[in-house]
Amino acid sequence: LPICSQIRPIVLLRAREDAAVAPSVAPRNRYLGFMLPYTPLHYLILKNHFRALVMTSGNLSEEPIAIANDEAIRRLSGIADAFLLHNREILQRCDDSIVRVYGGEARVLRRSRGFVPAPVFLKTPTRVSILACGPELKNTVALSRGETVFLSQHIGDLDNPEAFRFFEHAIEHLKKILEVEPEAIAYDLHPEYLSTKWALKQESLPKVGVQHHHAHLASVMAENGVEDRIIGLVLDGTGMGTDGTIWGGEVLVGDFSEFERWAWLRPFPLVGGTRAILEPWRVALVLLWEAFEETLPPSRLPSLRGVEEKTLELLRQVYRKGIHAPFTSSCGRLFDGISALLGICQKVDYEAQAAIELEMVADDGEMAEYTEAFSGVQGRGPVDTRPLVRSVVEDYLNGTEVEKISARFHNTLAGMFLRVLENVSQETGIRTVGLSGGVFQNVRFFEGLLERLQRAGWNVLTHREVPTNDGGIALGQVVVADARLRMETSQ
Repeated sequence: LPICSQIRPIVLLRAREDAAVAPSVAPRNRYLGFMLPYTPLHYLILKNHFRALVMTSGNLSEEPIAIANDEAIRRLSGIADAFLLHNREILQRCDDSIVRVYGGEARVLRRSRGFVPAPVFLKTPTRVSILACGPELKNTVALSRGETVFLSQHIGDLDNPEAFRFFEHAIEHLKKILEVEPEAIAYDLHPEYLSTKWALKQESLPKVGVQHHHAHLASVMAENGVEDRIIGLVLDGTGMGTDGTIWGGEVLVGDFSEFERWAWLRPFPLVGGTRAILEPWRVALVLLWEAFEETLPPSRLPSLRGVEEKTLELLRQVYRKGIHAPFTSSCGRLFDGISALLGICQKVDYEAQAAIELEMVADDGEMAEYTEAFSGVQGRGPVDTRPLVRSVVEDYLNGTEVEKISARFHNTLAGMFLRVLENVSQETGIRTVGLSGGVFQNVRFFEGLLERLQRAGWNVLTHREVPTNDGGIALGQVVVADARLRMETSQ
């Protein structure tokens, strides 16, 4: 076994009976994740006392891992029953990486220990060294040096002071170990991202703002060594669009320097703003109102009968007036809403919980599609998902098993996007598509779409060594910024 320099404090936790409330439809545990013992301490514990250990990082939710004894005791004493401490200092925080095999490939979902600081190689070297500040969630930063881009370890969500300090430390550490001073900075267009605010304060360097989904597109292109224009299918939860709305279900045509938004999921309002992300039943209500034009009472659905009439009326007014209800084309939110409509997950305790549980209940043997939903694909512009939602709801009201409905939803959405991509190809002549965004961590959806594309003769670019989620955004920011700086220099 290799000797690892990062032996963390081991925290022993007591199980709580009230830790979770079972959903009305219990998702099956289809997958297990495994870690091999990578330190002598792990080996000794397993050898002498336990057949297996259940592992989690030493941190509260959304905070960086604790790496020092006193830090672990200070931050985790409220949840830990005991600490196994050590006398060997940890110099750098580095989470364990997560790799999953699907679509016939091993794909990195969290790129950290064991992969960092190995570089990603570019087809064309950047002209200057570029620091990419990454997104707000699943943050990593990146620094380019010639034909190589070095991504940092997983930093996490920059919504608390500990994480933001880690973000600043990671930038300085990357500069130090690479002996590189950046000559330009790339950042996300969202003005409220802490990474963006940090970038804009660096007054001495030129800065390039990069649209979130363009960075996703550029990331999958750069990883696959492709520089010509392609079609990008970018599906995720949240990203600031160039029109000021929240994007997340995007079909783009472009390269590193520019892109065109060719099609997108029909936007719908998030009633309550970010609260709708934490409470997917709010998204379910809006999907229902949109699909049936408020003619179908929510009380008809067992999954929404628990919403009090007073709350329902208040949200209906918010929906009609558009107050605190930003529009989104997010594919991630569509998954959330369908999950809540089917009574699978009404509130979330962790990111993407509703979508994950929707995937987990899907019947593996169900191959049917909602063919009437394909009427929502008409050409350029919005892809209307209301026929799909109507089909899901009607199936649900008719007593169809939720497992079959989930599978049909996944199958139909993959079929709809295939039709959209074929329309783009007919107009542009392009037969290469890049798939990027957190939605492509959904194995059922990803493999279903990939199979359809390959059967139709598409050249499909996917992520393997860089995360398809926001952990790969920084790579895309580097190559987009480089292309934009080249254009400015040539003018």
